[in-house]
Amino acid sequence: MMIDPHWKLKIEQLANTFMNLTPVEINTLDRYAFPKKGGIYAFTTIDQDECVYVGKSGDLRDRIFDAHLNGKGESSLRDALLGRKKTRKPIPVTTIDELDEYVVDNYSLRFYVIEDITLRGCLEDYLNALLKPVYSVSLSMK
Repeated sequence: MMIDPHWKLKIEQLANTFMNLTPVEINTLDRYAFPKKGGIYAFTTIDQDECVYVGKSGDLRDRIFDAHLNGKGESSLRDALLGRKKTRKPIPVTTIDELDEYVVDNYSLRFYVIEDITLRGCLEDYLNALLKPVYSVSLSMK
């Protein structure tokens, strides 16, 4: 089976664009200024040495703010940080109270709007394979 070279080039270009975005500090995020569209996002350490989580969503605002930052709904990132999922890194927090402060103090966020669901999924898998984030739970990493 052959991969269409145009498709491969598009994924590589999007990954390069995404990785060159300036990360945003989590404590500066404004929920209502955040896009309510589909896209991809990554949590990285404040010093940018390590990508810890890559995800995709049909609604970036709700996924990031409700699930990951406020604990309303399922969040693989929160579950991994609380030791509920197997990860490749020691668990840094033990309680939900510690978790919110830890995320704000230690991580920044990159995000990019991608409305095409297929492209979004391919880019998430590509970035997970490339960056190997320690808290991501991706089908391509199993």
